[in-house]
Amino acid sequence: MVDRDQQRDLLDSMFMDCASGKGGVLVVSGPVGTGKSALLQEFANRIFQSDAVVLSASASRVERALPFEILAQIFQPLAGAPQHRAEVVRMISSDVCTTVLSDAATEEVERAYGEVFHDLWLMLVREAAEHPVVITVDDVHHADDSSLRGLLFLARRLKFVRCLLVLSEQTGPPHRQHPLMHAELFSQSHCRRVRLGPVTLEGVGRLVAARDIVPDGPALVELAAQCHAATGGNPLLLSGLLDDLAAASSSDTLPAVQSLVTGAFGEAVISCLHRSHPEIQQIVTGAAIFDAPTPQRVAALLDLDENTVRRCEPALTVTGLLPDWRPRHPAIRQAVLTQLSPRENGRLQVRAAALLRDERAPIEQAAFHLLAAGVPLPTWAVSVLRSAATEALANGRRLDAVRCLELARETTSDDVERAALAARLTLVEWRGNQPAAERHFPELMAAARAGRLSWHDTAALVRLLLWHGRLAEAGELLDRPVAPAEAAGTALLRGWLASSYPRLAARLPAASDDDENGFALPHGPANVAAEICATVQLGDLDEQCLHRAEQLLESCELDEDTREPMLTALSALIYADRLDVAARHCDEVLRQQAARRAPTWRAAFAACRGEIALRRGDLVLAKRHAHLALAGVATDRWGVAGGWPLSVLLLAATESGDLDEAAGAVVQPLPEAVLNSRLGMHYLYARGRYFLARGRDHLALDDFRLCGELLTEWKLDLPGLAQWRLGIAEVHLRAGELEQARQLTQAQLDHASGRYPRTAGLALRLHAATASDLPEQIRLLDEAEEALTAAGDLLHRAQVVMDLSRAYARSGAGDAARVQEGRARELAQRCAPGDAGLAVLAAPPWPESVPAPEPAADPVPHDSVVLDDLSESERRVAALAVQGHTNRQIARRLYITVSTVEQHLTSTYRKLKVHRRADLPDILTLVGTDG
Repeated sequence: MVDRDQQRDLLDSMFMDCASGKGGVLVVSGPVGTGKSALLQEFANRIFQSDAVVLSASASRVERALPFEILAQIFQPLAGAPQHRAEVVRMISSDVCTTVLSDAATEEVERAYGEVFHDLWLMLVREAAEHPVVITVDDVHHADDSSLRGLLFLARRLKFVRCLLVLSEQTGPPHRQHPLMHAELFSQSHCRRVRLGPVTLEGVGRLVAARDIVPDGPALVELAAQCHAATGGNPLLLSGLLDDLAAASSSDTLPAVQSLVTGAFGEAVISCLHRSHPEIQQIVTGAAIFDAPTPQRVAALLDLDENTVRRCEPALTVTGLLPDWRPRHPAIRQAVLTQLSPRENGRLQVRAAALLRDERAPIEQAAFHLLAAGVPLPTWAVSVLRSAATEALANGRRLDAVRCLELARETTSDDVERAALAARLTLVEWRGNQPAAERHFPELMAAARAGRLSWHDTAALVRLLLWHGRLAEAGELLDRPVAPAEAAGTALLRGWLASSYPRLAARLPAASDDDENGFALPHGPANVAAEICATVQLGDLDEQCLHRAEQLLESCELDEDTREPMLTALSALIYADRLDVAARHCDEVLRQQAARRAPTWRAAFAACRGEIALRRGDLVLAKRHAHLALAGVATDRWGVAGGWPLSVLLLAATESGDLDEAAGAVVQPLPEAVLNSRLGMHYLYARGRYFLARGRDHLALDDFRLCGELLTEWKLDLPGLAQWRLGIAEVHLRAGELEQARQLTQAQLDHASGRYPRTAGLALRLHAATASDLPEQIRLLDEAEEALTAAGDLLHRAQVVMDLSRAYARSGAGDAARVQEGRARELAQRCAPGDAGLAVLAAPPWPESVPAPEPAADPVPHDSVVLDDLSESERRVAALAVQGHTNRQIARRLYITVSTVEQHLTSTYRKLKVHRRADLPDILTLVGTDG
C-alpha cells in the first residue's frame, strides 16, 4: 500500500513511458471511500495540459445490463473525427449488441465479439499513432460483461502502443470480484496494481492540521485521535467529518451525534453505503438495526447465509463503517437508519425484536426495537412491552417504562387489557409528572364505570384521585360493588382509607363474615402496612405493631411495591415517638431513592424526613428537607399531601422565629379536601402554632379545636399525631385560665399513657405552668426534660431547661438558674444557630403562674415588683425600649431577630397590663441591659 505522493509519481512515470511508446495498464483498487475516483480525476486533469488524448468512462451498477456501455463511453469521443465516426457507430450499434448477446455460447457470437473488439483496437492504434492515449475507467467492477471483455482484449495488446489504461475497482466480498479479469490482467508484465487504504493516524493528524481547526499541540493530537477513531481513516468519511468540524467554529471535540447525522459526515456515510456492494449495504443496514449485532443475528435478520455474512467482514472493517460488527461511531448507525423508509425500518425492527425474544435476550432489548418500530405491531408485542416496563421501573428508568406502556396500550385490541395498561401508565407517569397522569383520569373513570377496570387498578385510581383532591370521583368508585374474589384488595384499601381519609372509609362496603373468613391478606409489605393502618385506626400503636414496622423497613429493598408500605411504617414510628429509629431508616430510604427517577416519591420521603427532624428539634434539617420536598414537586402538584411538607416548613420557621418565612408557607394554596385527610391535621396544628406566635389566639384556637374535633370524629386521635389539646391549653394559659389549661394538659398526659415520651414531655412542660408552687413546677419540668431526652427532642428540651432556669431564678437559686440557662443556650444552638437558636428560648407566651418568694434581705422598692414577672430577656428588651431604641436597634444590640423583639414586647405588655411602649414604667431603665 503506497501513499498519495507515491501514487501520483507512479501514474506520472507510467504516462511518460506511454508517451515514449511503452503502453501499460494500472489497476487502482481499494474499499469504498478511499479516494480511487479522486486519484483518477486528478491524474486526468494533469495530463489534459499535454497533447495526449484522454478517454474516460465511469461504470454504474444501474447500467450494468446495458451491453457495450463502457466501450461506448470510451470510444464515442473518437467519432468526432470523420474517418472514425462510421466505424464507432457501426461497432456499438444496437443491432450488433443484440447479435453478440443473443447466445454467448456459440462460435458465431464469439466471432462477433472478436470482430468488434478488433475494430476498436485498430481505431485505438490509429489514434495512438498521432497522440498518446490515456483511457480511465472508474468503478470497473460495475462494468457490463461485454465492455469488460473488450477492455481485457485491449489491455493484452497495449504493451507496445502509446496507450495507458487506468482502471479503478472497489474491493469487496470475494464472491463479488472478477477473478477472470484479475487473472488476465495481472499475468501481463505491463500491468501494475496500486492498493488504496485508510489514512493512518499520522495522516489524519496532517489533514486536521491543514484545516486549521485547532492550534498545534495536545488539542490537535486529541482531535486527530477522535477523528481517526470515528472514521477508521476512510478518506470520504474523514473529509465529511472535517467539514462538520470546520463548520462547528473550531471545536476541539467532535460535534453531537445528531449534528453529524444531518451534516457532511452523515452524507458521507450514506454515500459510502450506496457505493458499496449490495450485500455490504444489506449487512451494514442489518447491523445498524441491532444495538449489539453479531453475524448470526444479522444473517437471521436478512435471511442470508451466515457464511456469506462472515465473508464480508474484512470489507466491512476496511471501509471503516463496521469494524467488529459495530459502527465506529453512533452517528454512523443513525445515518444508516435514516435512509430506511418508515415501513422498512418498522419491518426490520419488529423482526429484530422477534429474534431477540426467541433468543431469550433481556426483555428490554426486544422492547427497544419495538419502540423503534412504532405501530402497528403484532399482538405478541404487548406482553414484551409490559414486561419491559416492569424491568425499566425496577432499574429506575421511568420514562422508558412510560414509552413501553403507551405503545402497548396503542397496540392491544382488548378493551380490558387496554384499561389495565392505562391504569399502569397513569401510576407510572404520576410518580414523576402529576399533570400528565391526571389526563388519563377520564379514560380510567369510563373504564371503571363500564366494568373493565380491575379492583386492584380501581384502588390505585382511588388513591390518585384523593391525592388530587377529587373526593367525589373517588367516592363514586368506592360505591362500586366488590366481587368476593376482590375481598383481599378491599381490606387493604379499607385499612388505608381508615388511617388516611377516614370519612371515605365508610363509603367502601364492609366485608361480610364470609369474606373475612374466605381470604387471607397477601403476605409481604402490603400486608404489614395494612396491619399498621388497622392499629392506627384503633388509636394506639402497640409494641407488636412497631416491631412489624421496623422489621419491614429493615427487610425491604426500595421498589415500586414497597415505597408506600415503607412510608406507612415510618409514619407509625414517628407517631410513636421512635424518632431515632425512624431517622435511621428514612435516611437509608432516601439514599436508595436518590438513584431512582421518581421525584414524587423522593419528595414524599423528604417530607417524612423533615417531620422527623422537626420532632427531634433540628430546625435547620427540618427546613432543608421541607424545601427539598417542595422543590422536587411543585406545590400545586402536591395536592392534598402538600399539607405535610408545608406543615414541616411552617412549624420549623415558626419555632425558629422566622415568621416571615412561616407567613409565606401559610399563604401557599392547598385544596379544600386537605381537611379530609390525616396529613391535613399536621397542617392545621402547624398553622395553629403560627397563629399563636403571631398573637392571634382566636385563630389558633379555631385550628386546634377543628383538628381535635376531626381526629376524634375519625377515631384517629393518636397521642403522637398532633397535640391539639396542648395547643388549646396554651391559649388558656395566655388568657390566665389555669384550671382549663390544667385539665387539658392532664388529659394529654393520660392520653400519652407513658408510652409516648415526646408527647408526655410536651404535656409536662405546660402542666408545670399550671402548678401551684415552685417545687412542684420544678419537679414537673425535670420530668419533662427526662421524657424529651428519651424522645430525642432537642428543641423542646431546650425550652424546658430554660423554664427550669426561670423557675430557679424565681426561687432565689441564682447559681442553679445560671447553670440551667447555659445548658438551655447550648441545646438551643444545636437546634438552630444564631438568632434562630435564641428565638427558641424566648419567654413562654403564657404568664408566670407562681409568684416570686419574699426576699430575705432589704425589701425591693414597690415599683420594682413589676420586674419579677418578666423574664431576663424581656427585661433587657423592655429596658432598651424605654430608653427609646427602635425594634431593629434592639435586635442588633442583643443579637436577636426583630420578630423576637416583637414577641418579647408583646409578652411584656400583657404581663404589665399596658398597651404600648410609652406606657412601660421608667423603673425598667434602672435595669439597663446588665446580666
